[in-house]
Amino acid sequence: MSRPLVLPRTRGFVLAELLVALVIAAIIGVALTQLVISQSRFAALQGGIIQARGGARAALNVMAMDFRMLSDSGLVAAAHDSVTVRVPYTFGVACAQTAGTTIVSLLPTDAATYNSDTLPSGYAWRDTTGKFVFEQPATVANSNAPLTWCTGATPPITTLSATGWPARAVAVSPNDIRTTSGAVVYLYHLVRYAFAPSGQLPGRIGLWRTVLSTGRRDELVAPFDTSASFRFLVGSRLTPRKTPPAVLDSVRGLRLVLVAASEQAPEGRTKPETFTITANVVFQNHP
Repeated sequence: MSRPLVLPRTRGFVLAELLVALVIAAIIGVALTQLVISQSRFAALQGGIIQARGGARAALNVMAMDFRMLSDSGLVAAAHDSVTVRVPYTFGVACAQTAGTTIVSLLPTDAATYNSDTLPSGYAWRDTTGKFVFEQPATVANSNAPLTWCTGATPPITTLSATGWPARAVAVSPNDIRTTSGAVVYLYHLVRYAFAPSGQLPGRIGLWRTVLSTGRRDELVAPFDTSASFRFLVGSRLTPRKTPPAVLDSVRGLRLVLVAASEQAPEGRTKPETFTITANVVFQNHP
């Protein structure tokens, strides 16, 4: 007769052991949760900083390109939150005068830029003393003036061409009888940069660029903090001022205080993240 199989006795968990295991599991779970939350908030913070930094750099690139082209009396109006400047967009030399216009031989340049901006705020020509004289307002009376007006000048002026840019002369009005053949001429826009209420993000601040001759108004970057502003570098020492001087021709440059912000407050924060770029742009602005 075979004996019955007797299995060894197994000991189960007691209540105290179960409680200890649950406590340990809870501690590990809380630690993992805190780690995930911490990493998520860190990623959100870095994303906010990157977004703000990108906005500040984009604004700097656009404004610096325009401001560095300013010549004599290029700064027209100024305040802590806006500036209006004369921005050249095409250059040439004067050939002759006819029917109340000045014929200008244009230099080879970006054809797309000229063709999209044929409504200037004005034009400037340089006299024999080296001073620029402004004719404002002004219009392009003929965007394809005959080149014979230039080849027939004394001395003859050859209108240059380049790949994708055929030789071109334009007639600008009004003319100034003092403009001599061969004088440097440039057409310009009056452009206003301003920190103003954003159209993309209601309740926030955006950077706007307005071409006054055409009325085109573009919001370049948003949002900015309310502390974003323009400051004015005055005199040979480029002394910064928060308010513009009474005589704008004494301004030798602008300090751009670009305090860009993230669109939303990062996770765990109550305010949007900001990033500040402060840059000086020096230009010629003599009277």
